[in-house]
Amino acid sequence: MVWRTSLGIRSLQGVEAELYLTTMQDVIDYIEVIGDELDVKTGDRIFDSATFPQKVVILHQCLSALLKPEVEAPELTNVLEAGAYFPFAYLKMRLEEEISEEDEWSEDEEDLKYAYRRSLWKAFEEFVRPRWESAVEEYGEREQEADFSDRSPDLDLWEEIIEDLADRIFWDRDWQVSSIVPQLLDGIEAEFSQLTGLCEEYVTNRLPKVTEEEAAIALSEIRSWKLAL
Repeated sequence: MVWRTSLGIRSLQGVEAELYLTTMQDVIDYIEVIGDELDVKTGDRIFDSATFPQKVVILHQCLSALLKPEVEAPELTNVLEAGAYFPFAYLKMRLEEEISEEDEWSEDEEDLKYAYRRSLWKAFEEFVRPRWESAVEEYGEREQEADFSDRSPDLDLWEEIIEDLADRIFWDRDWQVSSIVPQLLDGIEAEFSQLTGLCEEYVTNRLPKVTEEEAAIALSEIRSWKLAL
């Protein structure tokens, strides 16, 4: 599939695809262990309330949509977009955890101490740093950017980087409307649709019915997924 992103109808390639896939594979291992105690939230009350099997099937659909260019783009809903955003929400949680606990690691444990910051570094340098550099000419360099590195403990900057990378896919954060205005789950009125551009088909309160076999297949395919060379 391909995705209707803010940069056009496309699938992820190269560094962007690698980051998304490795994060998604990390995500499913995490949510399988954590289960109902999951502390990663997208802001969509429907996706966030899904069971582990339901999440796995949704995440598999999102991964297929973003990495396989040969299938038609899916119709977007709050649940599907929340699922696609879930790896970014997970990265933000992991970075906060990593930075708050970095003093617990010794210097010879750098691979673990800076793991999530370093996982973002290639994508940062390719897609975000150029924007920073072009902004310097117009606005000047921000102090916190001057000595920024893959060891930086500046959580605000890392979260900004993650949101910048997410903005390459999403126009906005429409899926969060189900938490901001939960009554819309009962149906969107024409006036609200005209004001926001959200159609009635976008907002859904339904999650997929998933069998154990479907979830197991989706889980296996995500774990074994490899990018085409």
